[in-house]
Amino acid sequence: MKPRYIVLFIICVLAGLSLLCLFFPQGGIRVGNTTLRFPALTEALAVPEEPADTDTVAVLSPEEIMEQRLAALKTEKMEEFNVYCQKDPARLYLPDDDETYLDAFFEKMQNAGNRHMRIMHYGDSQIECDRISGILRQEFQEEFGGCGVGLVPALQTVPTYTTGQTISGEPEQFMAFGPADLRGSDNFYGPMAKRTEVWGSTITLSARGGKDYSHSCSFNKVTILTKDAADLNLTVKGDTIELDTANVDEMYFYTANLERGASSATIKVNGHASILGIQLDGSRGVNVDNLPMRGCSGPELLNISRASMSPFFARENVGLILLQYGGNSVPYLSKAKLPAHKDRMKNMISMFRRMVPDAKIVFIGPSDMANVDSTGTITTYSVLPEVVKTLREAANESGAAFWNMYDVMGGKGSMTKWVNSGLAGSDYVHFTPAGAKKMAHMLYETLQFYYKFYRFRSGQDKVELPEEDSLKVDSI
Repeated sequence: MKPRYIVLFIICVLAGLSLLCLFFPQGGIRVGNTTLRFPALTEALAVPEEPADTDTVAVLSPEEIMEQRLAALKTEKMEEFNVYCQKDPARLYLPDDDETYLDAFFEKMQNAGNRHMRIMHYGDSQIECDRISGILRQEFQEEFGGCGVGLVPALQTVPTYTTGQTISGEPEQFMAFGPADLRGSDNFYGPMAKRTEVWGSTITLSARGGKDYSHSCSFNKVTILTKDAADLNLTVKGDTIELDTANVDEMYFYTANLERGASSATIKVNGHASILGIQLDGSRGVNVDNLPMRGCSGPELLNISRASMSPFFARENVGLILLQYGGNSVPYLSKAKLPAHKDRMKNMISMFRRMVPDAKIVFIGPSDMANVDSTGTITTYSVLPEVVKTLREAANESGAAFWNMYDVMGGKGSMTKWVNSGLAGSDYVHFTPAGAKKMAHMLYETLQFYYKFYRFRSGQDKVELPEEDSLKVDSI
């Protein structure tokens, strides 16, 4: 069919339908029980109306767009912190999941330039030689200021990386831990859990450490802690330095603030003195004490007279106490003994909380530890995971945070890997110097993470748009 006939056909059909629409009865035609209807012409030709748009599309200003993007970035950053706090093996287990637990410590740390702040690291032989505490000290002093090695005993029986010592005469040392024959006639051991009796002795102290402990290599404040009044002379760089004396309850503090930093000092004891410790500190910044106790499990600290510790804590601005115990108990514990062990650890933690209510406490659990049987098979102590769980509960229930060194290492069997990598010794218990350094850095990084979280929450560190995004918003 030719095109013009097709067009003519369509026109005729449309005309017919139009006439039908025009003349078809409005009410329709009833055929039996059925009514036939046809649309009116106006209905057939009507154009459907667009529905009214009740929503107004807002046009955002560049400032509003930036605010929305910053809010999204802040939410994303908060999510990163929350994921770490809930899932990372190196996270802290905070009491009652209180993310603000360490805030008071961080505030003191930030203000250490105005008033010195003290961190005390108590532990067993894992922290001997100042190999973990010393790295923590270096990191804190590098960022927040400070110098000096902190508390040292008059008689150092285990050499350290950071302090050289000599003592003349025949000193006698009594300790709250270790062999029973080292106990004193009373429990007045002081904050180091040891007391040194000296008669006419000369004590020489020299700070050292090299690049790994460079901030420990000098000090500008010396304090000698004694049980009773003592006749002491302090010599620094050939000059006799006058000592200020303070008596707090049953303790005496002999202090000298040096005009310039020093790396060595000599103390002459005239007559008898009961020395509880010697502080080689900075007058400002962060001071970190290394307080190792070979063979100690932690509860032995309960045997120390509170009167020999409380005056020190009241005098010092202690912000953080690290308690690193548990490893010495593992070979002797069974599941049946864990409840009693938990109670003893809770009592020890609570003792510190009562004596130093303004300080925060982080309990550091034991590392992975392996037992080598008669066949040479090396396996993690079977009770160790339960011990770690028990210590975490003891810490949190006592209002302290917990750091799971067992998980940080890698959990069950990880000690073998550390030994094979040169990070732990052949006893499958203690770290090598390299392993101790690695663990110290990991602990510091964890504390730094929570410090950054604190600064973010408190608005000190603000989220900023990437430079390219900022330029795009400005150009709108």
